[in-house]
Amino acid sequence: MQIDALQATLFALFCVPISIWTFYVDLKHKRISNLTVWALFLVFVVIGLATMPLNDFLWRFAGYGIAFAYGFLMWMARQMGGGDVKFMAVAALFVHPGDIGAVIFILLAALVGSTVAVLISYYTPLRDLAPDWATWREKDPTDTDSVGKGKKFTIPMGTGLGLALSSYLVMGAFLGQ
Repeated sequence: MQIDALQATLFALFCVPISIWTFYVDLKHKRISNLTVWALFLVFVVIGLATMPLNDFLWRFAGYGIAFAYGFLMWMARQMGGGDVKFMAVAALFVHPGDIGAVIFILLAALVGSTVAVLISYYTPLRDLAPDWATWREKDPTDTDSVGKGKKFTIPMGTGLGLALSSYLVMGAFLGQ
């Protein structure tokens, strides 16, 4: 991995707890708050400015822009929630440009893994451990503005996005430069 190991460790110390919180809140309430996104952004700015050259720091915003543009298109198609788009864009700030291929693989694995975990929980008695969570509620078919246009069960993507960010940073702490 191309990310600096010390930088990944410092990022992980703050981002992993934020990601765990995001995972929990997105499952329980089906939303990612702006406060969470701003907390991640603040972590990137403070640690990023302290640990990377200014040019590298500024170029990370190109990844942010690309992730946000892609997410915005997915949001317009009602395939992704607004909080997921913002979280994904801010998470892109943490990715070293040399690690993009690995991050895409990590993201795919995290999204598949979290989807499988949510589906197992949904279709087994595990669902009874948290029966009031918004993830388990039936969709309102009249709500055409929601993800899935209100017609289908949807998986909260914050689970996979948080897992992917945490996995990347922890791997970077151990395998980074």
